[in-house]
Amino acid sequence: MIENLPWEEYAADPDKYVKMLEDKEGETQRDLYKVRQELRLVRQIKKQKDTAEEWRRHGVPDQRRPDDFDASDEDESAHDTGGVNGHQTGPTRKVRILDLMAQDPKRIWKVNDVSLALNDRKIKSLRVAMDELVRAGSLTKHPGANYQFSAVSQLPF
Repeated sequence: MIENLPWEEYAADPDKYVKMLEDKEGETQRDLYKVRQELRLVRQIKKQKDTAEEWRRHGVPDQRRPDDFDASDEDESAHDTGGVNGHQTGPTRKVRILDLMAQDPKRIWKVNDVSLALNDRKIKSLRVAMDELVRAGSLTKHPGANYQFSAVSQLPF
């Protein structure tokens, strides 16, 4: 618009053009808002369509489990009941930690070392379990978040 008007017209009555351009800006913003809303709606429809297509190809996925839920924690709660849903389960995370660290009681372990050795990528859950074992007296925690098997360790289970 401005590129079509000669400079002299703008300079002669700038108030007229300020008002006209402000009105045009408001109208453009309203149009842009409508376009954004339509775009958002179409993206939602596309996402739902893509999800439906994925489910048609591969089936409906299993129910999600919370990120902080851990099957080993479930094992611990089911330890005395014969397992989860009546099925026998493997050793709990704490038992696996103690079994590993008992193999070399003098070794100082970092949580990452235990994670690698147990092939358990849930570092936070490992740290929590190891701290619980410290409170139970099964492990000793040294400065720098280093852990060691306690020589007087008894399995707390």
